[in-house]
Amino acid sequence: MKQWFRYMFSRSFIRTVFRLGIVWSLLLGGLWFYLKVYTQPGSTRLMPDLKTATLQEASDELSSLGLVPVHLDSIYSRKGRPFEVIDQVPPAASKIKAGRKVYLTTYRSTPPFERLGIEEGQDPGIARIVLENKGFEVEETFEPNLALVGRVIRLEDEQGNSLAPDVRRPKGTRVVLVSGTTTRELVGVPNVKGLTLAEARTTVLKAKMSLGLVEFAESVEDASDSARAKVLEQHLLPTLDKAVPAGTELDLYLGLRWDRGRIEQN
Repeated sequence: MKQWFRYMFSRSFIRTVFRLGIVWSLLLGGLWFYLKVYTQPGSTRLMPDLKTATLQEASDELSSLGLVPVHLDSIYSRKGRPFEVIDQVPPAASKIKAGRKVYLTTYRSTPPFERLGIEEGQDPGIARIVLENKGFEVEETFEPNLALVGRVIRLEDEQGNSLAPDVRRPKGTRVVLVSGTTTRELVGVPNVKGLTLAEARTTVLKAKMSLGLVEFAESVEDASDSARAKVLEQHLLPTLDKAVPAGTELDLYLGLRWDRGRIEQN
């Protein structure tokens, strides 16, 4: 017992206790510093609603709260105000700690450019859908065109200048889609029997009609046969009278010389 008391009050015991006290103080101090600096329990913020604010207004408000604004992306809309905030991450009313990044999405100040991609002869309905999906405003107009009845003739800008398929314009641009149509004029049906397809096409267009469905007999097997084939039948009978509207389609059936005999036998 006496030895224990002697040890309790010995210098070595006191030094040991002192050292343990220093170690515990350092551990507790380090833990407090970690909680204070890294977890920051007193720096939690309530995320404000930044939508409809400008990018500058949102950045100033976030900075005043100790948050870091990051302009993440921008989206174009004709009705949107340039640099107006339309999305934020984290969302409004979230609890967020100081120093965190806040990602902002805004409207673009300028529209992106898109390729028109519309060519002569396309279906006007499909062309309109393609253009509208790309963000263009489409105005449709028609003009008489015997070769392109019900088809796209061209695209124009608002000043009437033709626009090629590869031309690029900003989204939201107004373009004019010009399609072919018939007129109220009545014309006669030409006789194209015995003509090649190229000759028949020229004759039909000259008569102010349009070339319709073209079919070939089974004997026409290659390009050479197609070039030599002659019109054997046309679905509208020839007439000198003005009997059909201009632009009416004329369907043709073509074959080689010996196909004529088969038709006459039938």
